[in-house]
Amino acid sequence: MRRCQYFKGSWIPRNVETAKGDFANTGFLEGAEAVMIGRHATIIPKEIHGYRVIDRLGEGAASRLYVVSDPRSQNIFTLKHVNCRDASARRFLAQVEREYEVGSKVDHPAVRTARKLLRYREIVRTTEVSLILDFVDGIPLDEAPPAETHQLFQQFASIADGLHHLHQLGYAHADLKPGNILIGATGRATLIDLGQACRLGERKPRIQGTPGFLAPEQAAVGIIDARTDAFLLGATIYRQLTGRYGSTEMLDTKRPVEMLRKLIPDLPVEADDLVHACLEQAPSRRPGDLSIVADRLRELAASCIERQFPRPLRRPA
Repeated sequence: MRRCQYFKGSWIPRNVETAKGDFANTGFLEGAEAVMIGRHATIIPKEIHGYRVIDRLGEGAASRLYVVSDPRSQNIFTLKHVNCRDASARRFLAQVEREYEVGSKVDHPAVRTARKLLRYREIVRTTEVSLILDFVDGIPLDEAPPAETHQLFQQFASIADGLHHLHQLGYAHADLKPGNILIGATGRATLIDLGQACRLGERKPRIQGTPGFLAPEQAAVGIIDARTDAFLLGATIYRQLTGRYGSTEMLDTKRPVEMLRKLIPDLPVEADDLVHACLEQAPSRRPGDLSIVADRLRELAASCIERQFPRPLRRPA
């Protein structure tokens, strides 16, 4: 199986005794063994809540991702395992709960679906969860080989369609960035990580998101809606085209975001107009219907082909 998603290196198994520590006596694991990543030892369980672990994909602040097999159906899934025994880290459990709430309702090829949420409780408190997700064989957009210009616009059109689907369900993604888009071997783009998703019109209790992509209303702890995702989409496209950030929120620099055409003179002017419409500071000035943005992106892709402009854009220095 091709290594994918957040995978960062090679796994070299070692024969060691069953691992303890974080995974011991949890009820989730049947056994584990240590492996080496570079010079560092880590733990890979053999089984998590009845799912056979095939490989480890990576980890986040409080989560670990694995490729697993369902022994009943033999289907392959991604399993996100979160262990939070510290009360200060319980927000990570809430994020997985939200990812399941949203992802279980998803029915769109451009958004990863959540299939099942497994909880482990100690007395009455949930201390661990495992989220079963569709396995997406791909790598993050910002780690993928440079795409031809028309293909990049097609990929973002698919992501805009996926965002529109979430909006129809009543949610905003609220954390779109290149790392949350997986690109498959055929170039197919899939939107992942719904842990920061929120209901349209919701105001979060604190700033959540990624510096360099944050919409102004997110930095101001304001109301989040479809136009917030429009900004995040514009910032993500801007980043992929230029290598620079389309948002200065929570960054040390406050350098103005330059027009795309100034940085990339051979970029179609329509692309400049669309991206900067998404990056408007005032939400009311941004597009609110991401299906229209998707159509515009598909038109840009077709225009690039007609103009014999299929090559990858050269990023500015």
